[in-house]
Amino acid sequence: MAPSCGCYFICCCPSRGGSIVGLPYLDPLAGLVVSGMILKAGVQTGYESTLELVDAAVDPSLLEPIKETIVKADGVKGCHRLRGRKAGTSLYLDVHIEVYPFLSVSAAHDIGETVRHHIQKTHSQVAEVFIHIDPSYSMGANVDKKRILENLERRNSDVIPRQRSAEAIVSDIISSHFPKKMCLEHLMLHYLQGRVLLQVQVSMSPEILIRDAMDIAKKAEEEIMKADASICQVSVQLRLGQQIEQLQLAASKSGANDRHAEKQ
Repeated sequence: MAPSCGCYFICCCPSRGGSIVGLPYLDPLAGLVVSGMILKAGVQTGYESTLELVDAAVDPSLLEPIKETIVKADGVKGCHRLRGRKAGTSLYLDVHIEVYPFLSVSAAHDIGETVRHHIQKTHSQVAEVFIHIDPSYSMGANVDKKRILENLERRNSDVIPRQRSAEAIVSDIISSHFPKKMCLEHLMLHYLQGRVLLQVQVSMSPEILIRDAMDIAKKAEEEIMKADASICQVSVQLRLGQQIEQLQLAASKSGANDRHAEKQ
């Protein structure tokens, strides 16, 4: 049933409703109220539409379930700097995950892909995840935190040896001190809380006694640590079996590339 004429003009034509009921001063007030409601609705609609078109930050509380998914993944020791942004209805994430510091690059990459799979499977609104892999540092009660911070500050300086300089140091030590006793096979460089650790894989004569091999390895470790003060620990390991063919080819190719770069 249609409303009466008076109700229709009061509700739908506020500029005339006040005059009808004998209160003409209500007309401009009603007009302002309606204009304000229209303006508010327009601003809200425009704001929501803009958020659908551009990136917008995500409330940290909405990221907590995703963080729980990340830390439950096998091999993840922790995560930090989890950030998200929305683009339309999609969510894009950026996160640093922590893994065991002595993992190989391929193993750490596999953990990262596992985290990506778990996130996209559990949280369907996530369109893409950008994962950064960091080594996990366990801070024990007896650790000198001040010294660690100092070491971390100088980590990027030229004082800290890199892979190629470390290989040069070890090769020089072996060739000058143990030329007929051992041969360098592979070197793995680790950075732990600003300190440098070396794992040196060598081969020796198959006729050598284990006791003699251990004595030579100990002397080699001492000489390597003397050569560079930033190297805090060296572990010389004797290779007994055959190297994995793919790794051997990759190491040979890397060495050839390094020699080519040095010549240039």
